[in-house]
Amino acid sequence: MNVRYAEDYKVGEKFNLGSYEVTLEEIINFSHKYDPFPFHLDNDLAKSSVFGGIISSGWLTALVWLRLMHKRFICYETTMGSPGHEKVIWPNPVYPGDRLSGQLEITGSRASSSKPEMGFVLYNSTLKNQKGKDVFVTASTIIVKTKVSKN
Repeated sequence: MNVRYAEDYKVGEKFNLGSYEVTLEEIINFSHKYDPFPFHLDNDLAKSSVFGGIISSGWLTALVWLRLMHKRFICYETTMGSPGHEKVIWPNPVYPGDRLSGQLEITGSRASSSKPEMGFVLYNSTLKNQKGKDVFVTASTIIVKTKVSKN
């Protein structure tokens, strides 16, 4: 991946984050440990739920998105973390076997007024399933070194 500084990100620039297929095994394993709702663990109970079957924990879905971010977007040489997300929603459930595809669009980029070696890159990002439905939507910010930091 190319080294990118805060100034290198332009409003409207889009990134393809790639795709990932979610498996029943990882849904159940994750949910046993972190999010043990019956509709994440038990197929019979999940069938009678509003979802009609086992679904992924939203937190597993968010971590799938984060993995795609690390593979296709985050530059380890310049990314310094994140102050948090302004928005995180799961508009549709993720089922075993769903193939999730990620996209990201830059919505802003600026240098810090108090620490010019740091910048803030704002973006909107989504995961869509194979039917084109949004399953994860976030608006967030990452802290990225500016070109001033090279000096």
